[in-house]
Parts: sequence; structure tokens; C-alpha cells
Amino acid sequence: MTHVRSYPHQTSWFLKFCECVLAAVGILSVLAMPLEMMPTSFWVKYGQYAQYILPVLGGLALLSGVGYSIVWHRRERAGLIVDSGLRHAWLQAIIRYWLAFEISTYGFAKILKSQFSTPNYRLDMALSDLNGFQLTWYYYGYSYTLAVIIALFQIGGSCLLLFRRTTLLGVMILLPVMVNIVFINVFYNIAVGAFFNSVMFTLGLLLFLFLDVDKLKRAFWDLIERLPPIASGRGQWLKNGARVLPIILAFATMQVLLKAHPNEKVLAGTWKVESLMRNGQAVPMNSWQTDTTAWNRVYFAGWQGVAFSPNPYRYKPTESWRGEYEFDSTTNKLKIFFERKEGQSYDTMQATVANRTAKAMTLQGQLHRDTYAMKLTRLR
Repeated sequence: MTHVRSYPHQTSWFLKFCECVLAAVGILSVLAMPLEMMPTSFWVKYGQYAQYILPVLGGLALLSGVGYSIVWHRRERAGLIVDSGLRHAWLQAIIRYWLAFEISTYGFAKILKSQFSTPNYRLDMALSDLNGFQLTWYYYGYSYTLAVIIALFQIGGSCLLLFRRTTLLGVMILLPVMVNIVFINVFYNIAVGAFFNSVMFTLGLLLFLFLDVDKLKRAFWDLIERLPPIASGRGQWLKNGARVLPIILAFATMQVLLKAHPNEKVLAGTWKVESLMRNGQAVPMNSWQTDTTAWNRVYFAGWQGVAFSPNPYRYKPTESWRGEYEFDSTTNKLKIFFERKEGQSYDTMQATVANRTAKAMTLQGQLHRDTYAMKLTRLR
């Protein structure tokens, strides 16, 4: 038997306002979508006006939502409107269908590889030169399988929004995805339009979550536990104490791990080798192409180790010396444990750091039978 929930004769103005604005945003967004299909020549000619599209759409949606909701609410309170439930049904249907259309569009964009695609020229850029948007696109585009999985959540959840009975389930699937996308758009500086869309989609989903808050309360809060209690009476205090124990142990475990592997910060950074002496003789700076010990860069990374790179332009693991290091800032003694092939022991360099400042230092040490002296300046 289908349970039909009747709407109250009068609803709050704020609910009307939210539904009107979101429905207006949905309608205007769909009407503006043909602009994305215009040829490049169109945007070359009229691209300077693109910056006004989003403010105009947002302003129109806000004004129409405010105006319509105020008129609707006043007429309802005056008893001139008796079909508020039908109006809510229409507005919520518009919002549900708009969300399903827009979110599933992003899902199909991932499957068809029009999203998360990185141009070839960007693959030759240094990692430090990439911005948040470019890093995000490359990261999510690295695995097509992951992109498809995210797309299936978006498309599947959108399909559930098309039916009233499954709307709440669709919201529960889509809301974690959309909240994560909002955070990515904010903290990785993704395009303003993408940020606006993600916020609007999230607000639309939150609206339906709010409308079904009674269902959620019955499912998650009023649920009767069928298993017998483990402890009661005085044992309740012990059980309550045990509840915080896993969190405390997790924090304590990380503290112990950090002390066992301290993150050295004195040397941490990227250093340029200004001059290199091997066995008392200067090593030409251009010999790095044939000599992997003609180092030009030194990277100290704390608990993530150290790398000596001959390449002055970019770091390549196959030609560099990687390992771990220990540094005592009180004695300026440095031990570097270079990794060797699997099954072999480490190559150890015993070194001394001298003339150390925040921007420069001298490193003198011995590796195998060779002595090294390097003058380093900090790049970052």
C-alpha cells in the first residue's frame, strides 16, 4: 500500500523561496546550455561577454525566486491559494529532473573522456608549475576505471532522483559525491562556473534531505537495537570509557610513529649545487649527462628521504641517488644511506655540514673511497 504524505495547508516562506530559486536556477541553466555548443569562432568574437553569464543567471534566478515566493506566500496566508501542495510538487519535480540531467551529464563526460583529460603539452611541465586545477585533472584522469566508477555513482544516483519513491536514496548516494566535489573546487581553485554548479547541486540535494528528515530520524535515531547490552549499571561507565579508547590509541600511535621517524626540517628543501669537488678536483657542471655522481640538485625531504640528482632541470628517479638520512643539528653530522639494488646493503655517506645558514651551506663527506665537497644554496 502506497503511503501518500499530505502537505500542510501552509508552508514557510523560506521553503517556498528555496524551491523557487533552485527551480529558476535549473531552468535558466538548461536554457543557457546551448551556449556551450557554440563553435570556437563564436567565442573568439563574443568571448569577452562570457564573464557576465553566471552573474546574470544567478541574479535572474534570485530575483524571480524572491518575487514569486513572496507573492505565493502572501496569497496563501490570505486564503487565496488552495493548491500549494501542487505548486510544491511542480517545483520539486523541476529540481529533481534538473539535478538528474546536470549530474548525469558530468557522469557521461567522464565515461566519454571529455572530463579529466590532460593535454600532451602539460605532461612536459614541471610538477611545481602546475596549478590546483591542472593537478586535479591529471590525478583523476590517471585512472579511467576510477573515473567510470565515479560516473556510475553520478548516473545511478541521478536515475533514482527521477522517482519520488527513490529520491531519498538517490540523495544519499549523490550527496557525499557532491560535497567532495565542492571541497575540491574550493581548495584546488577549480573554475568558478564548476564551483557554482557544484554548490547549486549540493543545495538541491540538501533540500530533499531536509524534506525527508523525519524518515532519516526514524531510520538512524529511533532505531531499536535488537542485541542485548554488553554492560549495564556500573559497567556502563567502563563501556563509555572504552568508546574513547580507540580514538586516543590512534592519536598515541601516530605520536609514537612521528617520534620514531622524525620529520627533519633544518635541511628540508631543494638545494642547488654551486660547486662540486671530488677527491680535491672540480667536477665540471656539464658532466652530469654521463656521470650520475655529478650532482646538480640535492633534495632533503625529512622522513621521505633524500635525493641527489645530476639533472639540473628536473628530477628523474632512474638517474638519481635516493636514500634516507639522519642529521644532528647540534654537531652538524650527516649520515646518508643511499639505496642500492634489491638484496644489497646501503651505501653510506658520512658527511659534515659547515657554514650553515638558512640560504646556504657546505657539505663535505666520503662515499666509498671518494671524498666530496659541495657548496649548496637553497632554491626553496
